[in-house]
Amino acid sequence: AEAVAARSELAAVTMMVRGVVAWAPVLAAVAAEAVGTARIVNSSYDFSALKHFLNSIESVYGNFTMTVGTSEGALFEYSNLDMAPDVVLGLASGSKWPAVTALVGCFAANNVSLDSPMSTFLGWWTSARSNEKSLVTLRHVLSMTTGMISDTSSGNSSESAIGNATTRAWERCSLLGGDVTRCARAMYEAVDAPIYTPGSKFMYSSFGFQWAAAAAEVVENATTNDVLEKYLLGPAGMSPECYWENQDTNPLLGGGLQCSARKLDKFVHGMLVDAVVPEPVRVEMETVQLTDPSMYGSASVFWGAYCLGNWLECLNNMRIKRPMPTQCFRADRHGHPGCGGYWNFVHRKAGYYFNFLPSYTCNETNNYCDSPLGSANCPALYGWAQTVRTMAAMYLDDIFGVGF
Repeated sequence: AEAVAARSELAAVTMMVRGVVAWAPVLAAVAAEAVGTARIVNSSYDFSALKHFLNSIESVYGNFTMTVGTSEGALFEYSNLDMAPDVVLGLASGSKWPAVTALVGCFAANNVSLDSPMSTFLGWWTSARSNEKSLVTLRHVLSMTTGMISDTSSGNSSESAIGNATTRAWERCSLLGGDVTRCARAMYEAVDAPIYTPGSKFMYSSFGFQWAAAAAEVVENATTNDVLEKYLLGPAGMSPECYWENQDTNPLLGGGLQCSARKLDKFVHGMLVDAVVPEPVRVEMETVQLTDPSMYGSASVFWGAYCLGNWLECLNNMRIKRPMPTQCFRADRHGHPGCGGYWNFVHRKAGYYFNFLPSYTCNETNNYCDSPLGSANCPALYGWAQTVRTMAAMYLDDIFGVGF
């Protein structure tokens, strides 16, 4: 015990939690360094420093799998404690990037413009100009700018009100056995009119993509299950291990995907090399939809600007009503984390990808990671996962020669 104490040290790790700097003591090394399972595919890159770092934090942030790769595929695979590359876990909001990829792929294959009004596809969606609902397009739905839906945790009372109304409508419909279209309509009818003109304000939501799924069912003349299989799970090689909860009936596109790190590696790699959707489609998906900083929502302060189903990452560098720092645009790093700590990104500038799946907690016990104390009450997304992601990215940028 004395030897362990003598050789232990506390390293200060800076963690940015929703724009607030929090210092957390981390046990950086012990007498016998923990050893995770690492598989290095390509010896032309030196991952030894990254592997040493991951081993050193196992006792604090352990129980995860990480994969890293380039256009060649996975080059580095690492797991520790009870995690392994084939363990299937829920991704929460990590579902959004894959879901929108499937939806946009469907629309592109059917030559459907993302600027088409929702009333083009859904007979129950008003086309009356007297209601701004008629202005909502597929692009608005996929970029979370409908002005009609928000998460319930928004600090704005009007946004929280429509968030509560739409969430309750979907949950009630789901409990009664409703399918995608029926429950999408229930959400639509729970809102009288947009609180913002469509396309003028970003509001984060896990339910809005249900409207795009209902439209995709009409366009493809198939179920959402079929759309997900045809345009994502099959082409990306994710089936049958990966699936959405209730995929046969009413999957929650923005939060229900279950998958393993190894299969998610296939997806993120596929997005890097344009193997899931054609390059023009992927480029449109990675285009920031709102250029005026006043249109950004509160979530953008932490994550960056939203595109179509993915963030242009700019962690902790955004400021309300101020432009995004140019270095974030230059890095061109896209991804979409999830509540349980899942984190991914494609680094376009450096040509590599990062895929991190931990077995952390994000449920009612920590208010689903919605806490101003972040790292203290939610060690998943805003604490542990962000710390590992931030530190690992520093090693990876060095490995792949990133410079500004």
